[in-house]
Amino acid sequence: MSNHRFFPYVLITVAGLIWGATFSLALIATGEGAHPLAISAWQVVVTGIFFVGFCGMTNIPVFRFRNLRHYTVLAVIGITAPNLAYYYAAPHLSAGILSITVSTVPLLTYAFMLFLHYESILVKRVFGILLGMVAILLLVLPDQGIEGNDANLWILLALLSAVMYTVENVYIGHGIDDIIDVRELLCGSNFVAFFMQFPLAWYLGVAEPASWLLTVPGLALAGLGIGSGIAYTLFFYSIKTSGAVFASQCAYIVTLSGVIWGIIVFSEEHSIWVWSSLVVLMVGLFLVAPNKKQDNQVANATVVSEHAS
Repeated sequence: MSNHRFFPYVLITVAGLIWGATFSLALIATGEGAHPLAISAWQVVVTGIFFVGFCGMTNIPVFRFRNLRHYTVLAVIGITAPNLAYYYAAPHLSAGILSITVSTVPLLTYAFMLFLHYESILVKRVFGILLGMVAILLLVLPDQGIEGNDANLWILLALLSAVMYTVENVYIGHGIDDIIDVRELLCGSNFVAFFMQFPLAWYLGVAEPASWLLTVPGLALAGLGIGSGIAYTLFFYSIKTSGAVFASQCAYIVTLSGVIWGIIVFSEEHSIWVWSSLVVLMVGLFLVAPNKKQDNQVANATVVSEHAS
């Protein structure tokens, strides 16, 4: 089966469908008023347990003190900060809008690397970044019919989450030695994030007991954590077997499936502005995606959205 010519497409399709569903799961997890810090704290537990098992099966180190600095940086910029921004914004937005904002990560990653002189200027990719900006403006400028007067604030907060994931990608790509497996980084950073978030949640009086995981929001969060882990595993395998260029196509599936899952689960109806934003974003992703003659760094960056959600 793994040698079949359609198998790589199966990998990225399944990964994209699962990742796309995490946006709807996030809405369910935040739907009954649990504090974002409490939700994030339990997510790192679920995700951490998944990666402990995954690393154990693949003989990857779970935690090494010599890499504690990297774990800590990723726990802050790749887990705690973006999770809080994401879970604060999620109850106020639709799954479709969440999927569009978070799926800007590949575009933002190239923009950051261009600014830091890690990438050379390519007109096609620069135009892709500009289209990404247009896609966000199509969400922010019109009235999306979101309850309350702070719709744009929640959209921008979700976008801040994407920015943090982008910083994490650039740090992994250029601040960490390639010999450190990214699965170890994710496992170790979840450990550190646990010790950051749980004590703070208890101190602030917003922590949820373990029994919360058996509620509907808790089960949704558990599904989100496990689903993200499975999707990431499939995505990582597709990179190893088919290359980062091919695997980067997963970004399209994640974005589209995020919108479709929102329609299926919540019967979401989107304005012409949201659909226009989706189309513009897809074109932008196409222009920024690398090809075989170019650096694959941006393609690897699509790990972001998914690890996050």
